[in-house]
Amino acid sequence: MPHKPVALDHVNIFVRNAELSHRWYTEIFGLHTQDMLTSPATGKLRAAFLACDPDHAHDIALFEVGEDAPGPQKKQVGLNHIAWRMGTLEDLAEMYERLRARDIPFSVSDHTVSIGIYFSDPDGNGLEAYFEQPRHEWRRERPFSEPGAKGRFPGPWDEMLSQSPPAFARS
Repeated sequence: MPHKPVALDHVNIFVRNAELSHRWYTEIFGLHTQDMLTSPATGKLRAAFLACDPDHAHDIALFEVGEDAPGPQKKQVGLNHIAWRMGTLEDLAEMYERLRARDIPFSVSDHTVSIGIYFSDPDGNGLEAYFEQPRHEWRRERPFSEPGAKGRFPGPWDEMLSQSPPAFARS
C-alpha cells in the first residue's frame, strides 16, 4: 500500500449563499454541476459539488453557512488561495478576458515557470487561474527560488505585468 497520496484532489469551502456561489463558479470557470443538496424543510440549496471533468466526482464543494458569516481575513492563518490550472496559455487569456468583461478585480504574476491571475470569489475566497510550462521547459531544478527569465508568457496581461510588483511582494 502506498504511503503517500496520489494527488491533492478537491477543496470544500464555506460560502454565504450557495445559490449565488454555484452560479458564479459555473459562469466564471464553466464547471459541471455533479450534485446539489437542498434543505428538506425549505428546498433551498445548501451545497453544490462542481467538477472540471464530468467524469470526476468533484473538484470543489460549496457549503452554505449563511449571509452573516464573516469572510476570510488578510494575514490570518488558513487557506491563501485555490489554484485552477488551465490547459493552455490561450485558455488563461480567455479567463483574463472573462474576468475583465465582468469587472472582477484581479492581478497577474509571472512566476517564471508559470503565470497566474489572482482574484476572489463573491465571499472573498482567494483564487488563481494559471498556466504552467511543461517540466522540460522550466530550465531549472527549483521552480521558484532560482533566478529565471520572466516574460515567457505573452498575452493580454503584458501591460499589467509591467506595472505590477510580484504577487509575494503585495500585501
